[in-house]
Amino acid sequence: MTASIGKRAKAELASVLPGSRGDALAELSALLHTAGSLRLGGGKGEAVVGTDNPELPSLVRALTLTLMLPAPRVVKGKHTELIFENGMRLLNDLGILSSDGGRVSIVDGILPELVHRDSARKCYLRGAFLGGGFISLGRNNHMEFAFSGATLRDDVAELLGGAVNGAGRGTRGDKYTLYIKSKEKISDVLVYMGAPKAALAVQEEMINSYMGRLAAAAQNCDVANIDRAVEAAVRQIEDIEYIDRRVGLETLDEKLATTAHLRASAPEMSMGELAEVLGVSKSCVSHRLAKLTAMAAELRKTGGEKK
Repeated sequence: MTASIGKRAKAELASVLPGSRGDALAELSALLHTAGSLRLGGGKGEAVVGTDNPELPSLVRALTLTLMLPAPRVVKGKHTELIFENGMRLLNDLGILSSDGGRVSIVDGILPELVHRDSARKCYLRGAFLGGGFISLGRNNHMEFAFSGATLRDDVAELLGGAVNGAGRGTRGDKYTLYIKSKEKISDVLVYMGAPKAALAVQEEMINSYMGRLAAAAQNCDVANIDRAVEAAVRQIEDIEYIDRRVGLETLDEKLATTAHLRASAPEMSMGELAEVLGVSKSCVSHRLAKLTAMAAELRKTGGEKK
């Protein structure tokens, strides 16, 4: 189940449609800034997004329709490619490229006007995750956003602060990463971006993991209790055998002798089982065995011999 949560999250997020043109602009900008590339040729170039997410083409078509932009051409192969004609114009409109005196450069971060509303900030996060994010749950819980530059990563970190605090920052290869290691925080981010079903799956994983730890702890506790009971029985039998060698069990009173014989003949019995066979309480059995232990200790001091 855990291996599919990332795919389920992306499928759910790709089904959420922005409620306004500004939100659509923020999401498409984030998507192309994290997953897009510019393929030059013919002067205008092509903006290309490669994806393995089968739901993404439908989302991108919906975004372009909201923005009244030409829909991308979809080319399917080993990976699906979404190809936008006049790519330089598109990336400029999305705040990814800037032109200054004929020079074209990549915008390092997020244009403030793209994310001035809370809904647009959520949409930008959604686009950034769809374009360059993944989730992995299990021994190492990990949600990650990957970016081509540190400034863009740091800007997205500020947006992420609306959902959780304490996201880590790092690098992976030539990418700058933003990551979260807590299942609870991963769930909060998914809810914030608009994927409550995926968040619920993460919470179920949290519960299953917690219950598994409880079961393991209970099993370890049971094993420890069994080990202690076995060790106690071994010591009790050693004491009984020592008493028998030194003075003989026949010298004991009937109740103590009966308890000694039963314990020596049935080392696997628990205190409760001994009490049931003898027809007495567990505290009575414990008292009798304690008396035998004390007797053995005294005999070891005095060196008494069997009569």
